[in-house]
Amino acid sequence: MKTMVAILMIVLTNQSDALEQYSFTEKQQACYATAMIGYDYVINSRVGLPIEHALNTVSVSMSASNIHNIYKTELKNIVSHAYQWRGDPHIYAVKVLYECAYSDGIKSYS
Repeated sequence: MKTMVAILMIVLTNQSDALEQYSFTEKQQACYATAMIGYDYVINSRVGLPIEHALNTVSVSMSASNIHNIYKTELKNIVSHAYQWRGDPHIYAVKVLYECAYSDGIKSYS
């Protein structure tokens, strides 16, 4: 029993170190969050939430001062495009994530 507890402690300790090693930067977190919001709004459009309610929700969320700039400038566009998207929600999320990562990559080299 003691050996099982010791092995479990070793495994858990190694996993927590791995999580810290692969944490996202602030820009990566913002891109991922934006993609997940787009994913949610594609689903919201499919279940019948009117776009007016969705955009009102976004404008309320954008009033916080600690929100990354990507939300302030592009989130309404993401929601509007999500409502027009006819494909799979997962593909839309990947598209948004890729575009965000690509645009941040271009900005960092400029």
